[in-house]
Amino acid sequence: MTRETSVPSPAATPTPLKKPELLDQLVARSGLRKRDAKLALDAALALIGEALARGDDLILPPLGKIRRVKAKDLGAGAHLLTLKLRSSKDARQSGKTGLASDAEDV
Repeated sequence: MTRETSVPSPAATPTPLKKPELLDQLVARSGLRKRDAKLALDAALALIGEALARGDDLILPPLGKIRRVKAKDLGAGAHLLTLKLRSSKDARQSGKTGLASDAEDV
């Protein structure tokens, strides 16, 4: 039995989602003011980073389950973390986020 995965082809290199773009998308989907969304995003990212640094598993629907596989100290307070993300099939297909824009679909 073979396992199919959807890996992007080398010709279709995805562009990284950076924090400013993530913030803009968060504002658009949530209806929050940019100032409030920035505070919430900064707090959430800090909490996620701290949990991963401690080695905690994270279960964050619809993103999925994240666990730390390896950690390496790079010195000067920097760390290299190898993470494993398992996303649910339903979350990827539905596109539901639980944010304000999805309330119209109900």
